[in-house]
Amino acid sequence: MTITVVGVKQARPGYTFLFSGPADSCRQCEYYRACSGSLESERVYRVTKVLKKELPCILESDKGRVVEVEESSKEVLVDSKSAIAGAIITLSLTDCKRYECKNRDRCFPLGLLGGDRCKILQVGDEITCPLGPRLVLVLAQREPAVS
Repeated sequence: MTITVVGVKQARPGYTFLFSGPADSCRQCEYYRACSGSLESERVYRVTKVLKKELPCILESDKGRVVEVEESSKEVLVDSKSAIAGAIITLSLTDCKRYECKNRDRCFPLGLLGGDRCKILQVGDEITCPLGPRLVLVLAQREPAVS
């Protein structure tokens, strides 16, 4: 369970956001460690539970709401040999320069980075890649780093 603070209007189960890192003003806030300090940059989070506590927040025009969040699962294209439900894989992102490709957002999903260890939750359809590799659309969840 990860606790953070979001704006009162964003404090609803299912709301997702990309955390791009803390604002400079956050680092001086007394709630920094429990708020921005608990999140990892370039990850997508989903609100799972809204708590009753409100806190003062300079970024949220006076008040923020304390919420529980978790990293969102993401659709990603993986090599067909790795597309096994329940498998934990190391995400390998290709060096593709086809910026106009309709599947680009699935090859490079927001919130997942090359080298991430991910659990495959669901296996979908095979996708035709113009460059030739056999890719399969999966729903993946990043595994927490082992300390």
